[in-house]
Amino acid sequence: MSEVSNLIDTLKQLMKEKGVKQSDVAAVLGLGIARVKQMFARNDFHLERLVRICNELFAMELADLVRISEERTGYIQSLTAEQEKQLISDMRLLVVAVSVLTNWTPEQIVSRYQISERECKRHLKTLEQLNLISIRDNGHIKFLFDHNFQWIENGPLEQFFTSNIQSDFLNAGFHGDGELRQFRTGMLSKKSVDQLMSVIDKTVARFIELNRDDSILPLEHRTGYSMVVAFRPWLMPAFTKLLRSP
Repeated sequence: MSEVSNLIDTLKQLMKEKGVKQSDVAAVLGLGIARVKQMFARNDFHLERLVRICNELFAMELADLVRISEERTGYIQSLTAEQEKQLISDMRLLVVAVSVLTNWTPEQIVSRYQISERECKRHLKTLEQLNLISIRDNGHIKFLFDHNFQWIENGPLEQFFTSNIQSDFLNAGFHGDGELRQFRTGMLSKKSVDQLMSVIDKTVARFIELNRDDSILPLEHRTGYSMVVAFRPWLMPAFTKLLRSP
């Protein structure tokens, strides 16, 4: 697929995510809707038209569209066990990996964490050797893995999360701005469980979309957030002890 086709495909994805219609594009470009539909069907857009669409409909530059297109092309959907082990083997490497994933520059990583410029470059090189990123000649970092990559079931990352992060993350009141914790218990049918699982999947997908969209904003306009969604058949241990034997 050509670079232009990649750009147009990314533009279509953004339009769908943001609710922008082809009629909106037609209005911006001063063209008829039939002409715009034809342009999308043929992936036939002049550069100046792409610039206008980016500026007026998405409040971003063409360079931002190029970067988003590069980041969304050829993602790895899951890591190998060796890649997961390598990531958690060095906490500073993990810090650099997570920071890069949330679109921090090397300069921002060095200014925020106790990591030297030389050390940061070394960790970036390690991530490149692990085939997780690609460092371009201009210093631009291209992701080679999806923001929503899947952990290996009971693998190194999942075990690390369970033993090092889970309890610390939940050990809070969740009463501040932008904080939320809800706990409910009940009895559901299989149909209701399927419906609820679908809603949860869509919520997680929306979190990922918003994270991706906001990645083009300056760092000072973004705050690190984490979300844990858990749902399973469960009875409080204190209740389980009171159950009669089958």
